[in-house]
Amino acid sequence: MHMRTGSKEILVGDERAARKGWVVRPRLVTGLAAALSLAGGVQPACAQSLDSEPSDVAGNRQQPAYDPIGIRAGKLMIRPNLTVSPDFSSNVFTTANDAQSDTSVSIVPSVTAVISEPGANFSLYGEARIRRYATYASQDDEQFRVDASGSTELLSGFLLNAGIGWADTTAGRGTFANDLSVGEPLKMRELRSRISLRKSFNRLYASMGLSAARSTYDDVDLGDGLTVDQSFRDSRRWGSNLTLGYEVSPLLALQARGTYDVYRYNDPRPLSNRDAESYSVGLGLRYGITQMLTAELNVGLRQHKFENPLFATIKGVALFGRVRWYPTPLVSVRADLAQSTSTSTLDQVSAVTVTDFTLGADYELRRNVLITAETAIAFEDYGQIGAEAKRLSVTGRVEWKVNRWLKVGGFATLNNRFGSGSGSIRDYSAAQTGVRMTLAL
Repeated sequence: MHMRTGSKEILVGDERAARKGWVVRPRLVTGLAAALSLAGGVQPACAQSLDSEPSDVAGNRQQPAYDPIGIRAGKLMIRPNLTVSPDFSSNVFTTANDAQSDTSVSIVPSVTAVISEPGANFSLYGEARIRRYATYASQDDEQFRVDASGSTELLSGFLLNAGIGWADTTAGRGTFANDLSVGEPLKMRELRSRISLRKSFNRLYASMGLSAARSTYDDVDLGDGLTVDQSFRDSRRWGSNLTLGYEVSPLLALQARGTYDVYRYNDPRPLSNRDAESYSVGLGLRYGITQMLTAELNVGLRQHKFENPLFATIKGVALFGRVRWYPTPLVSVRADLAQSTSTSTLDQVSAVTVTDFTLGADYELRRNVLITAETAIAFEDYGQIGAEAKRLSVTGRVEWKVNRWLKVGGFATLNNRFGSGSGSIRDYSAAQTGVRMTLAL
């Protein structure tokens, strides 16, 4: 990272690869864990996709008396939504001292369009998030997202999946993605695509995938003519993966996976460029202990090798795990463990390894009320400076489906970050709470 005043540029730090700032919906937790496991180089075993769960369990259950009808246009089903979200944050800038609180209102229009045919499907999702603060107008932002994906069965039993998406997002403060406690929101735009082929040979199955992404960042205006230049974060990424699996029984599957990724940054400075290649191999299993209890565990080796000789190669164990437990028809318990390696903005640090663990439970009360409790902890390892940080969050949510057209709810979250070994890791505590009202057709 470097700061410029007018035409003069001053180097003040290093790079951190930011991540998206979208609010996570309860049912997207599993999908996010899948993305983290891919980044860490390990994919969970089993012939099913990672986010496949029984449809008739708490949190996933369809409720025809309360679910929106949607708009039918031939074979196309369209479901528009409008969500209004007043929120309160006790520490807007995630500072260790002199925390500044504020309220904000977000307006989120979204639309989903789906076409489903025997052997093929296609979906399109679009969302805009307009957020306005009562006091700190400098933190106002707009976020946008468009995703298209589809799958189809080809000749000879091949299954083709493909997707493309674009997002204009804000990186959340107080994480390895954005450690700035001053200035305007950190904005990132990303264009990404993926394609994969899969085929089963009785109990044996194989899949191959390719992906690509391009990320660009806006500079951060600090005021008083100061700007934090973010152009050195602009990057491209290409990835590939190969998976071989074997279903030992209907309850047990074994899997081996290898990945290869190439990172290319636009930073022209030879001493700070983070171009790298990443390799990984992993072995795992999925075991259905009972129909109501499923566990997965994957262990592998990962390596992130920089072309710049000033940055040491990062090696280590890649971990992934998950548990799904449905003790009653009205209760679901989910646990996820995942790991990823990302570049960092801290001085003398080429990258940071992040291990995430999430534990949550859903409870259906009178069918149309969903109560969720969730705790998450992330371990950030900054090995080159002997520092680490822990981020802990505890969240409670409630969602009430009033009828087909109206859904209301609320949430409360407590976040804490603790650093050790280096003054560069900023500690903070923050609480957020808010309500949600969604109108649907």
